[in-house]
This record gives sequence, structure tokens and C-alpha cells, in this order.
Amino acid sequence: MNLEAAKLATYHATKLYDASKTDKSITQKTVGVACNSAKYLAAEAAFTACERAVLAHGGMGYAQEYHVERYLRECFVPRIAPVSREMIMNYVSEKVLDLPRSY
Repeated sequence: MNLEAAKLATYHATKLYDASKTDKSITQKTVGVACNSAKYLAAEAAFTACERAVLAHGGMGYAQEYHVERYLRECFVPRIAPVSREMIMNYVSEKVLDLPRSY
């Protein structure tokens, strides 16, 4: 379900981005929140899926011949670069919840 939610959030963000080119009622703030939310959901869903795959494989989850360890390594990248999960939460809290900047 998380992977499907991430996919749908990505589709929604891209639709908003494309529509913002012609529809001036769609603000950069709206597009930014949708894109950051999609990235957050996708990164978390990927990590959860890879973590469960490693756990399902047991000790062989770390063996290079099964490629599961590579997937786990690669799924860390979207969680930390170029925008970390914490920065996404800061952006959403500022833009959606109107909370003060926390950094």
C-alpha cells in the first residue's frame, strides 16, 4: 500500500507541476508541498520494502549474490540526499501548518 500511495503522490505532484505552467491558480507552494510529500513517501516506502526484503532473506540478505544488500544501500540515498527527510518535514511544517522555521 505504501508503494502505491507513493506512486499516486508522485503522479499527483507531476500533474500539479505540469498544470502550474498554464494555470496560475496553482502556486509554487502547492507544487512544492506535493513534490516534497511524494519524495518523502517514496523514500520511506522504498526503505521499508528493502528492509523487509533483507529481514526475509535473513543472513543472506547481506550477501552480494542476492542483490538485496545493494537495494538496501541504494534506498538510503533518497532519504538523505539531496533533501533529507527532516528538511522535507521542515518545509511542509512551514508551508502547510504555518509553523516558524525550526533551523
